Amino acid sequence: MDRERQLSNVAFGGAWSEQIAGNERLAEAMQRIEEAVVGSEDADLRLDLRLKEAVSVVSAAHPKGRLLAAAWTKGLGLANPGLRVAELKRISDALRAGVGDRLKA
Repeated sequence: MDRERQLSNVAFGGAWSEQIAGNERLAEAMQRIEEAVVGSEDADLRLDLRLKEAVSVVSAAHPKGRLLAAAWTKGLGLANPGLRVAELKRISDALRAGVGDRLKA
């Protein structure tokens, strides 16, 4: 279902309904990033538009998001699959640590 549309129909929903939709979008984006860490071992994900959007969503919510997004892009380009996975895992963990409180709400 379209959660944003559902929540927009809530009478007097206020900021909390927008926050729920934003947090759900953030959680989905974080999940996509974490799945990409594993998937990057066998696939070139540099042109994956859904992944780019996910990184954009999560990095926008992180205090050091711009730096981590740039590091993510660089990490995706590493030729060695083992190093690529390790670097992307490190960045993914840093992203989760920075937005973790919003993911629990």
